[in-house]
Amino acid sequence: MEQLAPLGLNLGYVVVQIVGFLLLVLLMSAILYRPMLNMLARRKETIAEGLNNAREAEQALARAEADRQKILEEARTEAQRITSEATTRAQDAAKSMEKQAREEAQRIREQSQAEVTAERDRQLGDMRDQIISLSMAAANHLIGSSLDEKKQRQVVEEFFTAVPAGLKGAGDDVTVITALPLTDSEKGKFNKALGAKNVAYRIDPGILGGVVVRAGAQEVDASFRNQLTGMRASLS
Repeated sequence: MEQLAPLGLNLGYVVVQIVGFLLLVLLMSAILYRPMLNMLARRKETIAEGLNNAREAEQALARAEADRQKILEEARTEAQRITSEATTRAQDAAKSMEKQAREEAQRIREQSQAEVTAERDRQLGDMRDQIISLSMAAANHLIGSSLDEKKQRQVVEEFFTAVPAGLKGAGDDVTVITALPLTDSEKGKFNKALGAKNVAYRIDPGILGGVVVRAGAQEVDASFRNQLTGMRASLS
């Protein structure tokens, strides 16, 4: 105390000041410092949590973008598949419709041809007697003498329906082509002469007369058209 006296300091006063300062520090620490530290700690935790949430949000956004791209890619792939299937179905439908149209057109052509052929054959059948009569008159004119009508008819009918020789056993499936429709009795004569299981009859006025017989790859052409062709060849 004697040492502080020359300095003008009062020890009691100094002690009181020190104690007061310490109390102030303790009070400040209790009232402000610790709450401030706690607030700063909480703020730090909040910032860290916010940053963590931001990272999670960024990752979630990245995942969402990846999912969006994946969904878009799947949608594009599905759209391409649907478009491809629709195109294929449309092409198949168009081909099917075209095929049906062609088949229908072919059926109509075949039906029309069959109707035309049937009408031609019917008309030829109706005209058969007239054709035979004209042929008989032409034969009389060429021969220069008259034959009895029965003989004339026999000659003319044989001209149109004579069965070529040597066809017995030519095959099981035979096609007979004549210039005029055959009667049932004439077909019976062919069936007996050919001895085939199946005999189909066709009419072709273009052969003029006689008969063309086909059995598989074999053909016997005894038509008048073929005879005229041979005559022209021999005279040339």
